[in-house]
Amino acid sequence: MIKDENHTTLTRACPLSAINYVPTLYSLQDIRKEFLRVLKIHGDRLSAADVAMWLGMEEDDAISVGDALCVNQREEQISDREDEEDSICKVYSTVKKTYQYALVKSLRREIEERIKWYRGDTLEYAMTKQSSLLSDTIAQEMDLTSEDVMRLSHERIATSMVAFINDHPYLESQVLSSLSGVTSPTSLEKLFDKDLALVIPIARTLCQQARLPGIVSSSSNNAVYTPNIFTHFQRNVIDSFFRTNGYITETKCVGAGLSRNRMECFVRESFPNAVLLSHSIIDSEVICQPLEVVIQTAILNDGYADLRSLIPLDVASNNDDVEQVINVCLVDSLKLQQDTATFHAFVKGTTLINTDIALFFSHKMSKKSVKMLDAEIERYSKQRAKEIVENKNGTGAVAGGKKGKPTVPTLESTAADVISLRDVANCIGNNYPNLFQSQQEYEEGSTCEASMSWNSEEVGRCDGPLIEFCRTVYSDVERKCTRAVRAEVASLNSTRHGVSVSDRAVGAAKQMDVQEEFETSFKDLCHLLQILAKTIENFSTRGLFTSAEISSMKRELLSGMGCCLARLLTEYCLYRNNVEGAGALTFSHQDHNSTPVYLSALDFPSLSLQYNPAEGGKQKNPLQHLRESMPGSSGLNLVRMWNICSGGNDDNDGTKDADELLDQFISHLEDSCLTLVGIPFSVLDKKAEKKLLASRRQGLIDRLEKSSQQDEILRTCVILIYQQTKSLMISGKTMTALVMNLFEQEKKIPTRVTEVLMDLKRDNDVSPELLHLVKQFGTAKNSKALAAISETSAS
Repeated sequence: MIKDENHTTLTRACPLSAINYVPTLYSLQDIRKEFLRVLKIHGDRLSAADVAMWLGMEEDDAISVGDALCVNQREEQISDREDEEDSICKVYSTVKKTYQYALVKSLRREIEERIKWYRGDTLEYAMTKQSSLLSDTIAQEMDLTSEDVMRLSHERIATSMVAFINDHPYLESQVLSSLSGVTSPTSLEKLFDKDLALVIPIARTLCQQARLPGIVSSSSNNAVYTPNIFTHFQRNVIDSFFRTNGYITETKCVGAGLSRNRMECFVRESFPNAVLLSHSIIDSEVICQPLEVVIQTAILNDGYADLRSLIPLDVASNNDDVEQVINVCLVDSLKLQQDTATFHAFVKGTTLINTDIALFFSHKMSKKSVKMLDAEIERYSKQRAKEIVENKNGTGAVAGGKKGKPTVPTLESTAADVISLRDVANCIGNNYPNLFQSQQEYEEGSTCEASMSWNSEEVGRCDGPLIEFCRTVYSDVERKCTRAVRAEVASLNSTRHGVSVSDRAVGAAKQMDVQEEFETSFKDLCHLLQILAKTIENFSTRGLFTSAEISSMKRELLSGMGCCLARLLTEYCLYRNNVEGAGALTFSHQDHNSTPVYLSALDFPSLSLQYNPAEGGKQKNPLQHLRESMPGSSGLNLVRMWNICSGGNDDNDGTKDADELLDQFISHLEDSCLTLVGIPFSVLDKKAEKKLLASRRQGLIDRLEKSSQQDEILRTCVILIYQQTKSLMISGKTMTALVMNLFEQEKKIPTRVTEVLMDLKRDNDVSPELLHLVKQFGTAKNSKALAAISETSAS
């Protein structure tokens, strides 16, 4: 539709009745004639799509024209004076689920005919089939809404019902006298068996007129009158129970004669903050408060918490409701706390919800348990490998007495060598007696014997809290065991009369893990160290920071990434040389649960070398033990490496140490790596730098998209934006915080971006929309994209 210079509305159309089929501009008055012609010829009611087809126009234009032609569409009723031959209205088809355009006179005539019909001799039959009000009945038969019927019929339906009641005054009096004293739901069929079809509309009308205090609900063959006094009683019962207990279930409501919908309606009206679950409604604050307490206790004590026992039994009887309470209500409640430490610790922990249990295990408990399993797997793999090798070498006879192929399990048979689940459970149970006791009580009360298979074949089966915890935490136990046994067998077979399994310092699987991590990470760490040192040198040359701030960044780089490199080299040397007593040396803050992802790291943990003597042994300086354990100059080189990155060099101290130690550390690596591990220190070049920058950016983007923690999102975004705008890599808390202070001065970083990041830094509780916007800033492809996103967000 368009308008000419005189503001006259014109419509481009090509009606199928046109002779030349050429699109023509029609005024609103002219197109009205075509619109009416289409309705009269092709049907009294047509959809916008049908009208558009017959008029040869776009559907959107047909809707615009049709709405403009409809009479009094915003009024509740269509007046009698509009009852003309060419009046058009818009109605909704409840069957086709679409709006249609129709002739007013045609629809009104049909409605009036149906009203007259219902007032005639066939009323009883019609009311038996349709127990709703007359307008609803007519609407259903004509494929209209009740609102459209009332709008088109004025007071005709209401007048008809009044006339109907006037025609049966004895029934009205009978209904009033019979239902006025009712105090509980009453079936109308029992009171008015023969006249039910006549009684239902009368009872409903009396209720609508407030002459009967109640409501009438009906089904296909019956109707029930429920007085308001009974409804108030139900509401009081439900409100009192919910207020006292903090929940209400479907089962209890059914016992009180309430449907699910009525239950929701009552509770929501009285308790707006109530949370709807699959089979119950709860007060989230009341239900979640005790759960929060036991979770905090479990986190502080590195233990676990039984959550199901604290959820009301009626709610806990349904597994879907339990999952919603823990995974939705409890999580939302923890997010709202000012101190988000509990929420983050809960997310890091393990939540186990099964048919009969709902448990939370702290992250530290899971880590300790994994370390226990690693030790058990190493012990088991040595023992199993020794059995396989000894049986293979000791049994060589075959049928006929000739020497030949062994008849005992070979290396290929180790695929099924998995440590017993019961043994692992007992090991964990010895360290967590309460969990072990819960497992025993569960097995004693269970009707079937617990399965000791690592993979439970039956879906939803529960074999007790301890067994299910082991399965959840050790999901890859079969792979670990098989790999460990194979590695031990291969190690024994490679030595004709070598070290026995029981005498070897460390397991072959551990040696393999260390070797794989070294081969994967050594080169990247060498390049990362040089790139970050280059970034700090760039800051110093440009005078962006004070000498104290530069020294602080260098110190953090040494104690973080420097120690990571020192750990990698030390561990590799110890296991490569099969040093006796290597297990006594450990590294503080080392996550034994997973290999660090260096490329996407925001900072590197500050590690220190520690000595853990065997039971009854004496404490010892870890560096001294390292020097004595390693052959030749290797021990001296490793000790010097640890001294430099930990700031233990005796030459200088203070600022001078921080400035010089980083250069000393890199020079020492360049001189000693080839001797220590047989691989030279990987020197950075432009090609390697470009590749590493791209890989790190992608790793950080993946981390940013998955993160939900405010601090992590902020730091990741700062690192990404600075790398994208300045082509400089940054890492570490100190460097990231100092660089963020430069954003206001950087021309390539829009002011809007800096303001949003500062808001995120200041506020502890920010909206999900703000976090999403910050993620968009961090993942911007370039400076232009970043500027475009900031402008869009500002508008």
